Amino acid sequence: MKKFVFGLMISAGLLGATTVVANADTSTGDVTFTGGTLSMSVDTTNLAFGSNAITSSNATLDTTTTPTVTVSDLRGTSAGWTLTVAQGQQFNTATDGTGSALTNAALTVAGTESDSAVTNGSTTLVPGTTETAGAAGTVASAKNGTGNGDSTVTFSDSKLVVPGETTKLATGYTTTLTWNLSVTPGN
Repeated sequence: MKKFVFGLMISAGLLGATTVVANADTSTGDVTFTGGTLSMSVDTTNLAFGSNAITSSNATLDTTTTPTVTVSDLRGTSAGWTLTVAQGQQFNTATDGTGSALTNAALTVAGTESDSAVTNGSTTLVPGTTETAGAAGTVASAKNGTGNGDSTVTFSDSKLVVPGETTKLATGYTTTLTWNLSVTPGN
């Protein structure tokens, strides 16, 4: 009888162990991002047009460098932006504008960005003075709904046109470029 009771106890124990009550519950995973900033970084490469022979002919000079501006839109709003550039004084032999100027020289700054969401621009600048830059021209922009992340704009297609009648001295000339990034989206 002891064997029978013991066998019943083992059987009952096994039945109790195999009875499974199914319970399921759910939870969620959450993450939140906070908006960052809209900023730009202008690399240290100057917009250079190399060393050129003095001639009496009109000269269209291609840039010999590839300066870049990186726009970082980390706001998380897809609100778009516009990058402009303005030229200080005309190309001049003195950085303070008191030297000899390349009269009537026309600087065209042309931006190229491989991101299809960014609109590339080209603008011929009107020089200002050493105190005040000329009118700004748009060189790149992102429409409302685009432009998030980093966009690197290169300026390797920029040109400087120097008329043949402009007096050119055998020396270097410089100008100042002022870059501006605004929260105004491109068109």
